[in-house]
Amino acid sequence: MDDASLLVDQRSASLAASEADVRMWATGRRVFVSSLITDMPGERSAVRAAIEAVGATPVMFEDLGAQDVSAEQAYLSGVRSSEVYVGMWGPRYGVRMGDGYSATHAEFLEAERDGLRLCLFVHGDKSGEMDGPQRDLIRSARSLYTTGSWRDVTDLGQQVRRRLEGLAAEELAPWVRVGRTLFRAREITDDGRTITIDAVVRSDAVHSELVRLRDQRSSGVAFASPSDAQAVQIAALSTRIVSTVGHEEHLTLVVQGQRGSNMRAAINGVAADEVTRRALSDGLFGTSMLGQQMAWLARPIDPLAALRGLALDDSILRPAARLLFGERLVFEQIASRIDSFNLGPSHQGMRRLRATWTPPQLYTNEPDLDPLSIDGTVTGL
Repeated sequence: MDDASLLVDQRSASLAASEADVRMWATGRRVFVSSLITDMPGERSAVRAAIEAVGATPVMFEDLGAQDVSAEQAYLSGVRSSEVYVGMWGPRYGVRMGDGYSATHAEFLEAERDGLRLCLFVHGDKSGEMDGPQRDLIRSARSLYTTGSWRDVTDLGQQVRRRLEGLAAEELAPWVRVGRTLFRAREITDDGRTITIDAVVRSDAVHSELVRLRDQRSSGVAFASPSDAQAVQIAALSTRIVSTVGHEEHLTLVVQGQRGSNMRAAINGVAADEVTRRALSDGLFGTSMLGQQMAWLARPIDPLAALRGLALDDSILRPAARLLFGERLVFEQIASRIDSFNLGPSHQGMRRLRATWTPPQLYTNEPDLDPLSIDGTVTGL
């Protein structure tokens, strides 16, 4: 798919969800609260209140009650049953459990494995009195995630509420790609044959490109959402001008069903999925894992090439990178799904990227394939 000269509706990043929409998103959603209980009673109360204020359910160890399982099993089960993880880390690491980790560390690792949305806060890391293992945990987390801090319990509660409202806005208005445009959609409907998108586009360039695609009846247009990637044709586009800086767009896309082949070949005894993993590493991180023996049959793959050099704000870059990564792997049938994708904050022009995906089954009766992962440093984003 052509990634040249992406047009990004950058003002879409400021879209916020209404209070009613946030409560709709939060209803039935569980938010796990992780911290040393004895060290942060006030903070935990403030976070509980913030979670309940948006309509979600806090999951807290002190609420689990008597169970016929170990404490370790109980709190990890609480993580697995949640969609969002709020971690509050102070100077103390805590008592190590049977697995060698403190409870808060184990909860964080479980949240990462299960793909929970993360809200991480650190307090007291500049005091010089932080436990060594706690400092290592925070340093490792900061290579992938942005952490916040808090002045007092009121400030912490407000930050947690804003973060939950931000997560609601992200999921209620997901980023999509149509051709070389990237913008946020208010609603996507897909019946397998047609896809309809409702969006408010604030970029004149993005709007003009959508009109061009409609008028030219272009076929083989790239479409990607957080869960799918297809080749489409724009069958209809209607626009209502809602202000001098916004276009209310209604798009109808016809699915053309053109995907890459999933017939992948081993090279020099290296399994096909491993060849792909190495090609992604070489394309994204600049490694040389394919080597000279494979270079004439396989090429590096860089799903993020179109984003390099655009200097996008993190609020746009991260969902856009996740979208393009998933599009490339799903469209070319490298992956049946993306299990996780984490792009870290910039440190001197470098970002850590860690992703996991499940390869597609070649035959319907074969068991699920083991996930594959890459982990490295990208530049230019």
